[in-house]
Amino acid sequence: MRGMLVAVVFGLLLHAACVAQAQTLSVGYYSKTCRSAESIVFDEVLKASKADRSAPAALLRLHFHDCFVNGCDASVLLDSTNKQQNPAEKDAKPNLSLRGYDVINNIKKRLEIACPLTVSCADILAYAARESVRIATGGYNYTYKVPGGRQDGTVSTARMAESNLPPHNQRNVDGLLLKSFTDKGLTKDDLIVLSGAHTLGVTKCGTFQYRLSNERDGMNATFRDSLRTKCNRIATNVASLDADTPYTFDTKYYANVLANKGVLESDAALNSPSTAGRVKQLRDDPYGFMRSFEAAMGKMGALRGANPGKVRQFCNKVRA
Repeated sequence: MRGMLVAVVFGLLLHAACVAQAQTLSVGYYSKTCRSAESIVFDEVLKASKADRSAPAALLRLHFHDCFVNGCDASVLLDSTNKQQNPAEKDAKPNLSLRGYDVINNIKKRLEIACPLTVSCADILAYAARESVRIATGGYNYTYKVPGGRQDGTVSTARMAESNLPPHNQRNVDGLLLKSFTDKGLTKDDLIVLSGAHTLGVTKCGTFQYRLSNERDGMNATFRDSLRTKCNRIATNVASLDADTPYTFDTKYYANVLANKGVLESDAALNSPSTAGRVKQLRDDPYGFMRSFEAAMGKMGALRGANPGKVRQFCNKVRA
């Protein structure tokens, strides 16, 4: 996969059941208003990845968790005005382990100097996710086009995050797990392909520790023993979602799924009769996986919610 060069142009208009307002995005959106926008994003993501090899995984996850809650509007970046009475998305239980906010803030600071009130935080998240994949494939010469034009939302609630993010503890791929995608206008194939992002990153043992005491879970016994050792019954310990190549964006995740070495129950769910065939295709065709991932990211990246948007001066608050 290293050295792969693919250019895919997305000009997508997605109208999903949960999306009250569609939006038209365009490649090169900032070509006249902020020509350095995408290069600044890449520079900061590269800098962050050199300081911390896990940064690409964190930034990719931020984009996912943003788009699944009221569309891609950077609402996941907003601070709570009152954590007790009105917690924002970032303070929802599924989001407490999110990282990378500092990288996004650094990008925004540079862009506000170069092009004040021009580049949205939502577009920064989308570009940063793309650059994270680019860097994690190695060589930095793999890339694809990402359209811009998203606006930043002004509403962020923990309740919305808790009710919209895909559940990690679902074994039935055609149940609540799939519903969290189809409710957004995404398909089962999008679910399978976007799950491939778990080729990067880690998760806390507390999210899957219950699986380690269930001998009938179906998890590979040797793999289970290795996770037991790594976790040592400590919920805050972490384990790689892809134990073999945790910092490389590749198809090893799918090989692990088929070998019953998926860490999360939602990963294990993909080794089911209705999805295993597609998982095998993606495992055996890295180029095909990348093309499919680009297309699925384009669909997800075009999701838009009902709240009116703006370009926020600071990504962590609505007003300056």
